[in-house]
Amino acid sequence: MSDERESIASQKISELEARVNSLERQLKRQKLARQSAEAFLETYSQDAYLANQALRKSLQASKQRERELLYLSRSASQLGANSTVASFIFSALESAVEFCQASCGKAIIIKNGNMVVGDDDKVLTSDNGWVEAPQLSTLIVDELPLTLTESYSHWCVNAVERQDVGREARVIHLMHQLSDNEYAWLALLTADDTLEEETLYILDTTKHYLNFGLRDKDKSHKLSHQEAAISSMEQDRKHLEERLVSADKMAMLGQLAAGIAHEINNPIGYVRSNTAVAKEIFSDYQSALDQIGDLCRDAGGHIAETFQKLEKDFSLEDSAKDIAEMFEESSEGIERIIDIVKALRSFSYPSSGKPADISATEAMQTAIKLTNNLHRYKNTVHFKAPEHDATFKGNAGQIQQVLVNFLTNAIYATAEGKSITLSIEVDEPIVRLIVEDEGEGMPPEVLNKVFTPFYTTKPPGDGTGLGMSISLTIVEEHDGTVDIYSTEGVGTRVVVSIPLSDAS
Repeated sequence: MSDERESIASQKISELEARVNSLERQLKRQKLARQSAEAFLETYSQDAYLANQALRKSLQASKQRERELLYLSRSASQLGANSTVASFIFSALESAVEFCQASCGKAIIIKNGNMVVGDDDKVLTSDNGWVEAPQLSTLIVDELPLTLTESYSHWCVNAVERQDVGREARVIHLMHQLSDNEYAWLALLTADDTLEEETLYILDTTKHYLNFGLRDKDKSHKLSHQEAAISSMEQDRKHLEERLVSADKMAMLGQLAAGIAHEINNPIGYVRSNTAVAKEIFSDYQSALDQIGDLCRDAGGHIAETFQKLEKDFSLEDSAKDIAEMFEESSEGIERIIDIVKALRSFSYPSSGKPADISATEAMQTAIKLTNNLHRYKNTVHFKAPEHDATFKGNAGQIQQVLVNFLTNAIYATAEGKSITLSIEVDEPIVRLIVEDEGEGMPPEVLNKVFTPFYTTKPPGDGTGLGMSISLTIVEEHDGTVDIYSTEGVGTRVVVSIPLSDAS
């Protein structure tokens, strides 16, 4: 009887131990799942914040582009709409006040040393039109060097203290010679002390419109110059319109990419976590099955025969290998999706970090080292270092990403045994980082699409099609350009041009 009780107690203890082991495994899986969920939640929160910031930035940029396009179109339409010099000057002032969202503006014409227009207390506002404002009129006039007799090349900016609102502002002014001893002044008073450089760049078109519109009054000896000015202005306007349309498209694509990344991040986080947990559970089952098999073989007889038959009928060993391979393939596929999502996020938010001085030589040498495994046994990479190094401002990590991407593409396109050459050219005020290969080159139809997002000539799985788009975005954010020259059967030359830093 005592032996029977001991046997029962021993059995209960074994059951309890098995239960404890099962609970411990469940607890471990739950901890892993919770850690994965917490990590996903943190990443998702960060992505949501970045997406919100990118959307705000895109909306602001889109509104600014719309204002710029309206200003250019309105200014161009005024060329033939005004019959007198004064009316043309006032139309230009009205457009400039509206575009800059200035507090007010004033037009002045000096003839033979006398003020013939603007000798009153009126200023032009965007909301109420012409209003009496002696204090603002005096503030503007006092800031203008009215004795000057040479036209401005660009708009000038003076800092002033506005007594009416108790804060600093800016007076933006332009002088244009109308004829001998006759000069016109356009002056704007900003609402505060903030002023974007791009605003001045767009305002500079006023100079071209004034040149053309006013000289059109004297057709006898200015006709040829007017025709050239029309052509130049039309080309500039078309170019700006194309840039505005392209900027809007890229902003929309950036928002779309950010949205796709976040939508994929949500389910892929669960898939990644569940796959890892399922893989661990299967490993436990496989371990348990192996132990059961050992017990059956140790028992021998009918039990061993039955287990062997089941193992053979259900192909347990082969199935286990297949399932393990499925888990590995699924994990690789998930990681591939995550890499694509990261690329999309880089395309949406390429800018980060404070600009610092970057050595062009070090940047090139680092790119060669990072791609060493790709070209070491395949191509000869030459680096033509300049006699004197050049530096430029930027984000070192992003520039490295650009150079590695261009060098990797060159390696991919260049056959074994052929060369790739890296060089640096300094042509103040810019430095050129050049990657040139003896590869297969690109036909015009491929070259025209090389910066199109998601376009790639590589086989499926070898590229996302975002590398060139991201590289172009990074270079443009460094105020640089990318030029690609390619000839089929000869090779490709990629030139990255970036402004030199002040220290260079």
